[in-house]
Amino acid sequence: MRRWISVVMVASVVGLGAAMAAPAYAKTAQPKVTVNGEVTTPTTFSLTQLEALPQTTMTVTEGARQFSDTGVLLETLALDADPAYPPPCPTAKPPCLLNTKNSLLRVTATVTGSTGGPVTFALGELDPNFGNHPALLALTEDGLPIVGGPDLVVPGDRAPARSVYGVTNVKVGVATAPATTMDLTGSITVIDGKQKVTLSAAELAALPQVTLDVSFEAGPLGTVQTHTETGPPLLDVLAAGGGAPTFNTWVAASSGEDDYVAVVTPGETLVGGRPIILSLIEDGVPLQQPRLVTDGDVKGGRYDDGVVDLYVGTGPAH
Repeated sequence: MRRWISVVMVASVVGLGAAMAAPAYAKTAQPKVTVNGEVTTPTTFSLTQLEALPQTTMTVTEGARQFSDTGVLLETLALDADPAYPPPCPTAKPPCLLNTKNSLLRVTATVTGSTGGPVTFALGELDPNFGNHPALLALTEDGLPIVGGPDLVVPGDRAPARSVYGVTNVKVGVATAPATTMDLTGSITVIDGKQKVTLSAAELAALPQVTLDVSFEAGPLGTVQTHTETGPPLLDVLAAGGGAPTFNTWVAASSGEDDYVAVVTPGETLVGGRPIILSLIEDGVPLQQPRLVTDGDVKGGRYDDGVVDLYVGTGPAH
């Protein structure tokens, strides 16, 4: 659809020819992209400024067609704005972070534009050390400027459902999500605003179960761990908790053992092709608490042990 709109617009301009002069405001009406939210360096970029940033070229497949898109990685824009992490506890008052390990995995980026979206991404999905599933703010396609762009594309997705056209804003969020209970009974509480639904160990076990053989790097030396994990898909757990996730939804899994937090999104599963489950059994042994499992991640930062709470929200995490 994006390509068809672009062709129509180009054809219209060519048809007008030189008979119609460009309006006086044309030079000042250039698209701009603002990066803001929980950052220390909010910035508004012109197309020229975006073009001056490091460029990445990726192949985008839509049905039987392929395109070569070039632009700026979404993760680059979010990280260059310097996410404003809350200070560590207990030296600071809430909101503060009880566990600062892998703070990047708390960060989200919500993209809005003229068409499509808003869509929220977990930076843990985009980062090459973890999910390695990048999103690109495309400026050119097959060597030509994108009319009405820039456009947000996700080359590895199975469908362009998370594409956003005419991007105007990238809003960064940071999930605090402290664990609300230390009662390790195998239950999980799904917290969506003021709504809290606790699913017992028996209720989790009664949901549809999936078994995954997973491998990921763990430890300072990058030792590869391989496990067989069995448990309900994240989407089934959210549904049982009364949720109706969209492409703008984020989920922060919080551990009751050490308040470690990792963020995922339903979009990773819906179109990203990444199975995400809450494992109840690892290598044939029942777990005391469920474990977040993000099949396909390079490193194990989002394989969160001892999950007691799933914080659910839309737009930038908080």
